[in-house]
Amino acid sequence: MQKHDIGRAAFNATIAAGLDMENTAEANRCMTAPGLCIGSSSAAKVKIANTTTFLCGGIFKSKTSAEIAFTATTHDIPCSATLVQEAMYLLMLAADGTPSLVMGAIVAGSGNALLPERPATGTPIGAVRIAVAAGSTKFTAGSDLLSAGHLTVTYYDIGYIAPRFDTVQ
Repeated sequence: MQKHDIGRAAFNATIAAGLDMENTAEANRCMTAPGLCIGSSSAAKVKIANTTTFLCGGIFKSKTSAEIAFTATTHDIPCSATLVQEAMYLLMLAADGTPSLVMGAIVAGSGNALLPERPATGTPIGAVRIAVAAGSTKFTAGSDLLSAGHLTVTYYDIGYIAPRFDTVQ
């Protein structure tokens, strides 16, 4: 009987941890489409085109249109002579509306990049996938235009990111 009780305790702890993750995701979510696109004042930036309503810690907030720059060196993607190199960037809003970009792992092959691990604070409102063509020059964050011919850039508006219950994000 004791073995059963230990199993039950572990089961209860696992369920509680899953519910905590779900609660965090629900309390920090985007409620309206931000309309992510290439920047208009600078094509090297990502633009939040629409006023965006979001929850941060369960409290309603809003963010007006803004452009977010990539951080030089930190957000760079190297090139490969033979394979596409790509990364996903999660666009987050802090409680005060300050936007930031969180970069995921750089991977080889088109369509293989995954979202980075969600930071403990803030609200994810969108993502950007940048793929660098094989045999071209690297993506130099902060200065390369997102419209450059060696890049394929895809924008995603995110309303909700379900928590992952495995180690792969």
